[in-house]
Amino acid sequence: MSNMKTDKTKRQRNRNGISTLVVAAVLLLSATLSDPAYAQRQPHTFFRDVIKLSAAEVAQIDKGQVVTKVLESKDRYGLLVFGAVYVNAPIEKFAAVYRDVGKLEEEKVYLVVKQFGQVGSQPKLEDFDRLELAKGDVDSIEDCKPGDCDLQLMKIEDLRKEIDWRSKDKYTQANMVARRRIQEGMTRYMTGGLKEFGSYKDREKPLDVYQVTKEMVDSSYYLPQGKAPDTYRHVVDYPARKMEGAEDIFYWENIDFGQGPLIRVNHVSLFPKGAGVVKLVAANKQLFASKYIRVALQMFYCVPDTEDPKKPGFYLIEMNDSRLPDFGGIKLSVVRRIATSTSVEGTRDTLGILQRRTIKN
Repeated sequence: MSNMKTDKTKRQRNRNGISTLVVAAVLLLSATLSDPAYAQRQPHTFFRDVIKLSAAEVAQIDKGQVVTKVLESKDRYGLLVFGAVYVNAPIEKFAAVYRDVGKLEEEKVYLVVKQFGQVGSQPKLEDFDRLELAKGDVDSIEDCKPGDCDLQLMKIEDLRKEIDWRSKDKYTQANMVARRRIQEGMTRYMTGGLKEFGSYKDREKPLDVYQVTKEMVDSSYYLPQGKAPDTYRHVVDYPARKMEGAEDIFYWENIDFGQGPLIRVNHVSLFPKGAGVVKLVAANKQLFASKYIRVALQMFYCVPDTEDPKKPGFYLIEMNDSRLPDFGGIKLSVVRRIATSTSVEGTRDTLGILQRRTIKN
């Protein structure tokens, strides 16, 4: 009984610690966005007081080095990664680089990058012609048990039935089905948003993508609904509550951060109006990933150096939030380890690529 009370006390302390961090972050971010006097101490105060970076780590950022840190998530399946770097170039150049997603294919970690749905057009099946699942991922579909499949393609049981597993062209069949499903999913999303996108039914418990994304954002401090309502609504309820002046870009990628190829489909939104001291906000919402991550949102903030306004550049801050599959026990630990490594490397690589391309541009 004593051990049970001790465990309960520890859990309560952990929850209180997380709550304190979130409350402090909300207050700090709110002050940053609304109080010009307080904002003069940003973003160093945010780095030290909220992210808990050391003086040496803050100095690294100032020198143009990428610093990342895995933060504690309130969700059992949550994974939250922070990253920041100083970019010695105007914010306008970053905006131009960030929207030019096609050039990402010039980077070695990006195997394929393809934009679709330009100028409001619906995605076509040929937009996904180069999309190919890894053979090992296709093989795993045939043998995995319901609720325990690594590959994520909405209704995995239906997918299994569409493939002739004795055929020599089973990989071709699997990719054709995957392309069609992704194209149909993106059509639903671009018309009716996450509510129309549907639910994943490849696990024991269906996952409502809209609900999980909303819960993830609602529990965060990096996108406070009360301080950035238009941006919040655009991210959560696009296209029904699209923010005026925002720019939207859709693309899919085959990417490898060292854990093997991963297919992802993304919706990028640029918010050029910013919010207070944050002069430009960008969001990258993951609509699909073939493995490891169920839903994800990367938020980017461009913050000029308010402590030294003579500097020409800005701080590029990233919050990479995601939810893992609802595996249990050892498998969840394995997936978390892989996903954490992928997210940290992805955050580091992404910030490094954006910094280099912005300075070079």
